Amino acid sequence: MEELRILIVEDDEAIYNDVYKRNIELFNKENKEHQITEVWIQRKDEALATLKNPENIFDGAIVDLDLMGSGGTDKSGNEVVKEIKENLRFPTFVITGTPHHISAELDARNSVFNVFERDSIDIMDTLDRFKKIKATGILNLLNRNGKIEELIQNIFWNHISTSLDNWALDNKRTSAEKEDSLLRYTILHMLEYLDESNVHPSEFYITKPVKESLSTGDLITLNRNRYVVLTPACDFAQKKVSKVFLLRIKDISEEVSGIEEIQTIEGLSNSKKGKLEKLIQNSSSYFHFIPQHNGINAGIIDFQNKLSIPIEDIEKDIVSRKIDRFATISMPFLKDLIERYSSYYARQGSPDFDSVEIIETLMNE
Repeated sequence: MEELRILIVEDDEAIYNDVYKRNIELFNKENKEHQITEVWIQRKDEALATLKNPENIFDGAIVDLDLMGSGGTDKSGNEVVKEIKENLRFPTFVITGTPHHISAELDARNSVFNVFERDSIDIMDTLDRFKKIKATGILNLLNRNGKIEELIQNIFWNHISTSLDNWALDNKRTSAEKEDSLLRYTILHMLEYLDESNVHPSEFYITKPVKESLSTGDLITLNRNRYVVLTPACDFAQKKVSKVFLLRIKDISEEVSGIEEIQTIEGLSNSKKGKLEKLIQNSSSYFHFIPQHNGINAGIIDFQNKLSIPIEDIEKDIVSRKIDRFATISMPFLKDLIERYSSYYARQGSPDFDSVEIIETLMNE
């Protein structure tokens, strides 16, 4: 049995008893593998103190915005949400009678944060959402006492400690440069601890590119076509880019006709299934497969379909939203793409011999 510790910040005792407590009791009866333990707090100051206490570990929170029973005029729940978003990492759902009072700076709705009108939300669905997020393991990784913290502790004492003098005694680099270098060095150590035997397709992407400016591996939409940026990273770093080099991403349907009409794997013919498997496994030397991820459709990078655009034009169109820079290919997969593209154009081949003639010469020796 796994415990789900949920913080409920709600000033109205009747709402807590009739809505949250009742639904949590029902949830615990219906779920044997997960049991919710709720921590109910009525006031903003107590909630903030609880959240700042490092001994308190939560798997989720439900927060009301009006914590003073002022008939919907109070917005102090925003301070609780802000504390969570700035300093903690667990799913948080605002359930309130005044959803319009959520601060604009906090109102970024996604898988782990949302705002609901109290009368329109199914509390059992919300509790089930907490369970599903917990089951991904993300909280075990990123929570206050998660595996990332444990890993960083191990890397600091067992790895960084043995080589830190190389940075401490370095007089050539600034403190900021050393910090960037040590960040890369730490992340490289973290990667060494990873098991790459069972990769999830979503690991292929970094959604919302991290770097402010255009970079190698960025995915963009231009004139309703998708492209990957393959300009060398060193050119971007040294500001030597005058034109951005792009490869077009084809839709799967351009290579496997009629695929968009097939709903299940059972509906695939053997020939179409075989074609798909070859594309996914990158069996073709001039294609590179990219997987499905949320709003990103699967596709094929075509090594023969190239485009070059002046960087001034492409940067201007990104700012004006004519070009959508929607994701970046993550580094392990980007390295593989670059290697395969380089190999495709570096291959030399050799003239073919007439095999019959060669065999005849062997026989005549």
